[in-house]
Amino acid sequence: MVWALQAGVLLVVAVVLRRVLRMGQTASREKVSRQPKPNSPVYLSLTSEIEAHTTILGVLLNDAIEEQNSGNTELARHTLNLFDSERQRVVDLVINLQNLALKYLPAALNTIVTRTLSDRSFRSEPVSDLIRRQGNLEQFVFRSKLRFQLQLRLLRRATAILNESFEEIKHDAEVNSKLFDWALSQIDLHLHDLDLLARETLLGFGAELASMPRGVLQELADEVIALTSRSSVLKTLVPAAHQQVR
Repeated sequence: MVWALQAGVLLVVAVVLRRVLRMGQTASREKVSRQPKPNSPVYLSLTSEIEAHTTILGVLLNDAIEEQNSGNTELARHTLNLFDSERQRVVDLVINLQNLALKYLPAALNTIVTRTLSDRSFRSEPVSDLIRRQGNLEQFVFRSKLRFQLQLRLLRRATAILNESFEEIKHDAEVNSKLFDWALSQIDLHLHDLDLLARETLLGFGAELASMPRGVLQELADEVIALTSRSSVLKTLVPAAHQQVR
């Protein structure tokens, strides 16, 4: 009886190990399949565009904070207005990219592995609360496309909520000048989250792009080119910002 029990335990362990190993192999294949093609012009153009925009946002916000710390409140407000104009362009670009990913998701051929969003990665209260309340819903969905769709919708909702919070903070600072320092500190937290949401959106789009059939890639590329050309202001924004700040 003892040897039979031991043999049964060993059999169960062997089955479990076999499943774990198969799951690991599957996860590895899925991980490779979800990586965006490094030489994809579509993905590279999107990455460059969004990173350039978020870099400009960081520079403008830092300038506004420095001017405020130096006692140049009027110049700080002017710089923050430049920041706000560029921030809206970034929000529109990210949300349009999320909508584009949702539009083409039905054409995806391969399994798309989703990244779990953690509320601890975000710093603004609106986004942290949203991720805390809804971020785990996708774990109860077993179909990869549906799970990926839920995450895209969550990212889109988080981006929209963050944008609304940006507007509220800006309005409060305009109504009450005493809140300007507080507004700058809050906007700094919000910018961190906007950058993170943009990066998560890019990663998701890259995973989806890698699973697209060849027949759809050109159509998708055309839409991405149109999207980035509408949002690209890099050649005009930087000189204008330096000129107005001076």
